[in-house]
Amino acid sequence: MKKVLFATTALIATASVAAADVSFGGYGRFGADYDSSRAAGAEVDQTSRFRLNITGTTETDNGLSFTAFARMQDSATAATAISGANFSVAAGGLKVTAGNVNGAIETMNGLYAQSLGLTGIGYHNLVVNTAVAGFWGWDAFSSTGNGREGVVVSYSVGDFGVAASYSNTAGVENSAINASYTFSGWTVALGFQDSSVAAQDKTVLTVAGNVGIADLNFAVADNNGTVKYGIGADFSVGAATKVSAFVNTEDTSGEAYGLGVNHDLGGGASIRGGVVQTAAGTTLADLGLLFNF
Repeated sequence: MKKVLFATTALIATASVAAADVSFGGYGRFGADYDSSRAAGAEVDQTSRFRLNITGTTETDNGLSFTAFARMQDSATAATAISGANFSVAAGGLKVTAGNVNGAIETMNGLYAQSLGLTGIGYHNLVVNTAVAGFWGWDAFSSTGNGREGVVVSYSVGDFGVAASYSNTAGVENSAINASYTFSGWTVALGFQDSSVAAQDKTVLTVAGNVGIADLNFAVADNNGTVKYGIGADFSVGAATKVSAFVNTEDTSGEAYGLGVNHDLGGGASIRGGVVQTAAGTTLADLGLLFNF
């Protein structure tokens, strides 16, 4: 992500401030998507998104790092919106973040592995069940509002990392924790969430690593008694093309699977597409271009 700096000098009003800057970055994407459940003649539609991330940082003379983060987003299906912000302070491997946060489940290693195509195509690769009462089933940053205002404390040292989060929004209280450890090229992560909404209680395990030409990801989750598990893989085809695939099975709804391709054009641009068969039997697909800036 290229930085555009317009505040790079020391803040002379406070002697303890060493340096401050503001950076911008994000992406644009556009293309078409397909949904077999739409009305006849409307199965194919346009999809697009413009996303601009705004990050302000400063560091004190004694090594404390402060960050403020917000996002502006526009898409083909929603009006332009500015997100609620989050704010963090970090020292060494310890970081505390408050506001519109990504909670301990959202930040688990391997959770979003093999997210296909241009848009994620509904994220049927995830083993955690999603929409509950208008929210994701866990705390995640909202690009179009304040999201689930909360706090996250994370710490990492060497190959070990841990994070804990808490939120209480719209009468829903979530407490979550994750821990991860990397060894011999493999990362194992375990997460747990306790919620005042029973449907959002979950325990999640992911195992990710490399075998030969494939990056593999294994995941399983107990979503308040509903077990969902899956396996996914990324394969490099030549120097610029990656093929990804996943299969997920839920004990109450059946099997979902998908296949996607990502071809790097250079300069942060890529052609992306994929197709997913959902557990409900719906066929979803997308194809388009994405470029980072």
